[in-house]
Parts: sequence; structure tokens; C-alpha cells
Amino acid sequence: MKSKKNHSRQNQKKKFFVILVFFIFIFQINYSQINEDSSLHTITKIADKVDPQNIEFPGGRGANELVVYTPDFGDSTGTNKYGIEAIVIEDKIQTISGNNSKIPRNGFVISGHGSQLQWISKELYPGIEVKLLGKELQFNYSDQSKIFYADYLVNEVDKKINAESGLHESISLEKINKIKNEINELKQKKIQLPDSILDKSFELYYNSFPSLKKELRASWYHLKEKSPEELENTIKRMSEIGFNTICPEVIYGGYAIYPNAHCGLKQHPDFIGWDPMNELVKLCKKYNMQLIPWVWVFFVGKENSPLVESKKEWLAISRQNENPARMESNYYFFCPSKKEVTKFWLEVYSNLFENYKIDGLQLDYIRYPVSLPNEHGFCYCETCRNNFKDQTQFDPLKITEEGNPELWKKWIEYRKEQITSFVKNVKVLIEEKQPTVKLSADVFPLFEESINFKFQDWGNWLNNNYLDEIFTMSYTPEAEQVKYESEFLIKHLPKGIKGYVGLGPFMGFRPEILVKEIFYTQQSGANGVCFFSFGSLKQEQINALMKGPFREKAILK
Repeated sequence: MKSKKNHSRQNQKKKFFVILVFFIFIFQINYSQINEDSSLHTITKIADKVDPQNIEFPGGRGANELVVYTPDFGDSTGTNKYGIEAIVIEDKIQTISGNNSKIPRNGFVISGHGSQLQWISKELYPGIEVKLLGKELQFNYSDQSKIFYADYLVNEVDKKINAESGLHESISLEKINKIKNEINELKQKKIQLPDSILDKSFELYYNSFPSLKKELRASWYHLKEKSPEELENTIKRMSEIGFNTICPEVIYGGYAIYPNAHCGLKQHPDFIGWDPMNELVKLCKKYNMQLIPWVWVFFVGKENSPLVESKKEWLAISRQNENPARMESNYYFFCPSKKEVTKFWLEVYSNLFENYKIDGLQLDYIRYPVSLPNEHGFCYCETCRNNFKDQTQFDPLKITEEGNPELWKKWIEYRKEQITSFVKNVKVLIEEKQPTVKLSADVFPLFEESINFKFQDWGNWLNNNYLDEIFTMSYTPEAEQVKYESEFLIKHLPKGIKGYVGLGPFMGFRPEILVKEIFYTQQSGANGVCFFSFGSLKQEQINALMKGPFREKAILK
């Protein structure tokens, strides 16, 4: 009898032990989900620089570099708009922002350009713990960092809603509160699901942005399709996402995508055997989308371009007597001063208008090559030199900005006028041949860059009504910079001309930055946005658009 009791007690102890182990296991799972020290994985990166000493570039941040700025560097990073920065306070990322960030006294800033910009955009977010050990950065990803990020997004929504005097009609406060309640319910569960909480927080964030019923939603697009059926799938997909305009790249690299463009302009070999332009016309009509072909003008490709080979006498020449642009990766440009160039392109556009029903024509690379520093500037061909000598009795090759400042200003004006004259000639052609076609141009967003670097005087084009629409290229992950450039555009936009802001999701920045940039363009009064480019849109960016600013269909203003 005693042995049976002992055996029973032993069984009870075993059961108790099994139950205890089970609860410990459950507790550990639960604890690992919410403990801020729980680590899912760690990434180590080596910075290219910490507190740069030789400031060759703004803030000392060069191409494709990852740079760390500590309080020893100064009050701010001093970087330009072509990057992105993570602000770290007390070893935790607090925000991902633009550039020239303030350096926290109790932290540091991680700044990236090019490939490192893309890495920051893809891999970093608020809540990640970071350790700086010399040049080594250790990033600790945990469930708690996801919860922190989710809370960050919820707080952003609260601040945004509280700051607005009245919500836009497309924002449902009922839906906002419903999603908030769902987030709170997920947090109350014994075993938290950080991924689910974060996903719901993103849904909340995107739904807090307005979705306008009247605006242009466009994207530039480089065709890769091999058949009409493949192209229809793309156009249909664009329409489903919420786009109402496509700007396909139809003349580029010395080719046209369509046949019989001009005896001097070949069809691109990727499209031999069919006519993508004709298909685009039919598909845009079917899916109720506006069609604005995008064409390269003075940039005609690299050394393998058929136009570079066949029209060598038309190529622009630098001050160093070179054809390829030293400052733009061996790009070859036609000289804007040559009448043969203008005649050629006007004939190409005239054929385009006659053969295809399009809504607009968009001029890209409507400029000189980057011409700063001056010693690598364009164009110093015989035509340009003789024209300028006829006007001033001076050879532009023999003058300098320092030695002949007044003459140099005239030399700048001469080059600006060559581009402006071309735009004017295209406008005249449209009025004669196809007055329903709207003329637009892709331009750099600020005069300082567009005029000083490329002689692209788009303010003059607007004031003289040479354009019906204009697309600025605000390619930056810095939403505040987009806001500034959008407001600059609207400030200089004459009545009756439409202004659109080009955004750069191709840079790989996070979708929450993209929707914020769209919001700033809407606030500025811009007539819509255009993305560069559809082929580079990531699925998470598309999801953000469809839940956020594109959740309702929009017609053109």
C-alpha cells in the first residue's frame, strides 16, 4: 500500500514538473515577444567615415558613403538633399529623416548616400537599438523595436489629426478609431504579435492621409514588355493601383520605341515587329488613362547610341574639346544651337502627332550637360563660338567668369536662349499641327540648379506660355525638401498652367515617406504627382498608395 502511494506521489510530481516546464516555456515565448532585450537578429555595418575632417562634399559625405556624425562634428550634419539620415538618441533610432539633420547631444546621426541611402531606407526604422564602436555600427532588431515603431506611427497620426483644424472629407475618423482599437486589442493579448501590431499601425498611418478626387496621378515608365498582351497587363495594373496618367519613355538612347518615327531615328531593337505606341493609345483609351509620351531631347545616349554614331557633327563639345560630358557619366548631347538639331526633332514630333492620338508631349533632357565647373562646360563647337562672336565680337573659349564677368553673363544668357528657343519652336509646331496636345517639360525644381548648372530657364518658359504643364523632379527622401520645392513651383506658376511634382520612389525610401511627400505636394497646391518610375515601385509602396492617397479614384483637374 505504501509503495502504491509513493508511486502515485511520483506520478503527481512528474505531472507537476511537466506542467511547470510547459508554463515556463509559454512564459519564455511571451517574454521573448515583449521583452525589450529580446533580439531577433543583429546587423553589423562599418561606416566609411565618422565625423569627416576633409569636407570635399557637403558634410563630407561622398557618393555611396555611410557616414556617422557625433556631437564632436558640430550642431548639424551639413549634408545636401541627396541622402537620408537616421537620428539616434540614447542608442535607439528615433526618426528617419532627410538631410542636414541636427546632431543630438546624447546621440549621433547615421547618414547615407546612393547605395547606403537605399540600405538605410530598407533596413532602418525607429526603435532599432544601435551601438557605435569606433567605425562599427551594431543594429539590434527586436520585437520591442517593432512595438516602438508601431507606437511612433500611432503618435504621428495623433499629432497630424490634432494639428489639422478640419479633416479632409476622404479621411474617416470612424475608421481611424476602429484601427486604433484593433491595435490596442492586439497589444492586450498575452502573447503579443509585433508584426501584426506594426502592420495595423501602417494601415492606420496610411488612412490618415487624404485621397483627393481631382488630381493627376502619373508615373514615368520605361517599357520592357515584349507583346501587346504584356503591355495591357501593365496598364491595367497601373489603373487598378489608382494612376490616371502614364508618361511612357518613347524616344531615348538614340531610338524610338515605335516604327517609322523618322528616316534618321531607328526603332529600338527590343520592339521590332510591333508598335508599342499604337498599343498605348488603344490601352489608355480602354482604361481611361491620359497618355503623355516622354522624349529625350538633347541627351542622345552614350557611345553606343545610333545618333551618336550617325550625327557626330551635331554633338555638343566641351571647353576641353570633348564630346561626352565629364560631369554626367559620359553622356553625349546634341548642341542646342544647331539648326539641324531643331529641324530634326521638329520633324520627329510632327510625325508623332500625325500618327498617334496623344494627350501631351513631355520634353526631357531639355538642357545642356552639367556645365559646372566652368572648365567642363558646354558648348564650344564652331556654331556656338561663331554665333557668340557675331553677337559680342568675343570667342567664348577665350573668356572666363573671373576675368570677364560681364561677357560671361552674356555667354550664360546665350546658352539659356538656345534652350528657350527650342521650347518655343515646339510650342509653335503643336499649335500648327495638333493644338489639343499639351506641351510639358521635366525640369530641375530650383532655379539655382536648373539655370546655373544646365541653362534651363523654365521660369521664362512659363511666363511666356511656351508650356501648358510642367513637371519638377523632386527626387529626395527628405519630405521637407519636397515641401519646399513644391511651394517654390506654385509660387512661380502662372495662372492657367498646371504644375506637377515628380517624386523619386526609385531611391528606395520607405513607403511612409512617399505618402508624406504626396501630402506636402497636395498642401502646396500642386495639381498632382508623377513617380520615377513605375517599374521601380516596390509592393510595400504600392500598398501604401492604395491604402493612403490613392485609395479613392481621382479624375484630372
